[in-house]
Amino acid sequence: MTEAGAGDQSDIDLGRARARALFDAALTAVDPARAVAASLDFRAGSIIAGETPVPVPLGVHVVAVGKAAVPMTQGALQVLDEQILSGDIITKEGHVDGRLPGQLRVHEAGHPIPDERGVAATSLALDALRNLPDRMVVLALVSGGGSALLEAPIAGVTLSDLARTTDLLLRAGAPIEALNAVRAPLSRVKAGGLRAAAPETTWVTLILSDVLGNDPRVIASGPTVAGRKDAKLALDIIGRYGIQDQIPAPVFAALNGSSAEPEPERLRDDVLLVIGDNASAVQAAANEARALGLNSSIVWSAVQGEAADLGRNFVSIVADAPQSVDVILGGGEATVTVRGDGRGGRNTEFALAASLELERRQIRDWLIASLATDGQDAMTGLAGAIADMTTPQRARSASVDPALALATNDSARVFEVAGGAVATGPTGTNVNDLYLAVRVGDRRRHDRGEGD
Repeated sequence: MTEAGAGDQSDIDLGRARARALFDAALTAVDPARAVAASLDFRAGSIIAGETPVPVPLGVHVVAVGKAAVPMTQGALQVLDEQILSGDIITKEGHVDGRLPGQLRVHEAGHPIPDERGVAATSLALDALRNLPDRMVVLALVSGGGSALLEAPIAGVTLSDLARTTDLLLRAGAPIEALNAVRAPLSRVKAGGLRAAAPETTWVTLILSDVLGNDPRVIASGPTVAGRKDAKLALDIIGRYGIQDQIPAPVFAALNGSSAEPEPERLRDDVLLVIGDNASAVQAAANEARALGLNSSIVWSAVQGEAADLGRNFVSIVADAPQSVDVILGGGEATVTVRGDGRGGRNTEFALAASLELERRQIRDWLIASLATDGQDAMTGLAGAIADMTTPQRARSASVDPALALATNDSARVFEVAGGAVATGPTGTNVNDLYLAVRVGDRRRHDRGEGD
């Protein structure tokens, strides 16, 4: 099939293949098992975390939470092996890839809305921590998704209350920082609450960051990090997103009855390392572009905003790119304000908005992709999508109105009928999103000597 106005199908196929190659390189760079194994060593009876030795007189207990909990644990086992005597691994349903030794309990739970499985797993993890000998070392492996997966509501607030509050904030387009600021004062394990369950032990925390800026108090709501639970801030955020009339009454009662807790002191002997983040994924994609002989430019770092707006803005950058640039890269995480009942996510919405802007500007020689490093763009079953100028017309030919789909948050449907949907399944990692543009078409053919 020939794609009118955007080069031939071979151009589009090559552009998509290059986009996938860049994405694969980014994922490899933030592989959780590899990152953990590279950050740890064991010598002379001590864990070496980064460059810091932590004596291990009795052994290691693991607590791993998040979408990357299983592969992070596998990385720790590569280095520590027999030192790991026990542990609880709490991850998202469907993210258990491979077996772990019998001394480690593996729990699957709901995400992004917390469920009873997560509460039960958290209770077991807390009980285990409270019964540890003081001379045990706790290795905490934290990755994105931990806020929903690790949960213990405060007295007077039910799991249903928390789930409803989380859903309202997500649908209102609240970023992770705002979401976690509301959840922290409603939970017994956030903002250092998990760490408090074993106060006399030494903790080593390794973090795979899904939070732009890498604030450890925000990543998974900082379960092992001294943090502040601020009820007033939570109420301000609820008001900012205009959902105060829908928030469950027990949540309001709990927040109104609380005062800001002082931020606890960080325990002196604890070690904390961020071992992977969005910036390292973006840089890996740039390195892969160079290996493919392509000139790249990183234009965004830690960008946030409404997905459709970001998609259009990315096209504006592409339109002004010098002829010497073959690949344009950025990293961040968008939000979507849900106004319709379609099936879409931030990445497919970014790509759809970008495709409509490419069509409007008649930009023929670029493909644009928005891809989630965890392989999960909301509930679409996709990692995201790769778009070009002809995507909207291909959708219309399949009786799908792309503009209406954008307005009703039905972006996934467009790429399923028009092509360009990217499905990876759970990747085992989670460091926000990768935005990329790949030049195709006229300039590439000229470089091959096919032009005049």
